[in-house]
Amino acid sequence: MMDGNGASKVNDRAVPATAHRHVGSGHNLPPSVRPFGIDAPWLHFARLLELTRLATLHVRIQRRQRAIDEMIKERRKIMMRCIRRMRRAGGRE
Repeated sequence: MMDGNGASKVNDRAVPATAHRHVGSGHNLPPSVRPFGIDAPWLHFARLLELTRLATLHVRIQRRQRAIDEMIKERRKIMMRCIRRMRRAGGRE
């Protein structure tokens, strides 16, 4: 979009491409993510730098959450293995 002086105007309230991008899995690329807070009324008042930072944080949080979920699954698997051993040792099962 151009203003009267021929300079381009940047809509600093538009959601950046990083918030909408659906990237497939690959080396150092995040898996496809659902855009964060897209329906939130406050999002329309965020500036471009804030939106970019929100997109970065969103991806980091999701990556850490997946790592935590994997650790919880591993912990549960170990617990269940130990419970089975305990039951066998006690003459149950």
